[in-house]
Amino acid sequence: MLPELAGSSGHSTATRSTDVTTDQPSAADYGLTLPSEAEVIADLMKLVGAEAAILAWRAASDPDEDAEQQDNQEQVLLRITEQLAARRDAAGVFGRSLAIRVNTYIALSAARISA
Repeated sequence: MLPELAGSSGHSTATRSTDVTTDQPSAADYGLTLPSEAEVIADLMKLVGAEAAILAWRAASDPDEDAEQQDNQEQVLLRITEQLAARRDAAGVFGRSLAIRVNTYIALSAARISA
């Protein structure tokens, strides 16, 4: 056992902080940003190629519904990720991965607001 980890009896001890602060990190503190549609399309193009990405994006997006939710980019991206995730190709894997990113961003943002 390393001397700096040993207690006076030679056993290691662990402590856990129970301090709660309202100065919790935000999504931005983690370097996590909500991706723009342009970023999502560009990343999808890198993965599956331009033509497949455009077809997948068009199939997943709904211009009428997107226009209604223009002020809520999180919801637009979540709806699109659901559509992409339902696919059985690489775009589906991308959609599931993007859903994790967007949901993580939303959770961290909500934790920051409620703190």
